[in-house]
Amino acid sequence: MYHALTHLNYLAVLVTAVAGFMIGWLWYSVLFGNAWKVEMKITEEKMKECAEQGMAKFFIQGFVYTLLSTVGLAVLMRAHGTTDCLKGAELGAFVGLLLVGVRLLNSGVWERRTFKLSAINVGHEVVMFAVQGAILAVWR
Repeated sequence: MYHALTHLNYLAVLVTAVAGFMIGWLWYSVLFGNAWKVEMKITEEKMKECAEQGMAKFFIQGFVYTLLSTVGLAVLMRAHGTTDCLKGAELGAFVGLLLVGVRLLNSGVWERRTFKLSAINVGHEVVMFAVQGAILAVWR
């Protein structure tokens, strides 16, 4: 894994992380924002409270975590020798569903998340990792 980590295209990883972060914005605002807020019990008052406290720290933390997970995916893809767009998307979806998604489902059981909330969150991970896998595979 060390060899794979040291031979990454870090510009590709950074741009792919930005793409993944933008997928999160689209997923949790335009596509499933209202349903997600209902499931999370986020009211307009809570939204105003967060806005007053400043959203920058949330966005920065979210981007850092997205960047780290993108590095992890890039290392796996490099070590696996994935260079085809479809194979990259396939590997990304695999990671998103069977590694990250299943762990989210497990924690959701204990945190008593609704099925709908879990589906929204896992769906995001699968789509994000699939798109990132496709990008990383073709951008050497």
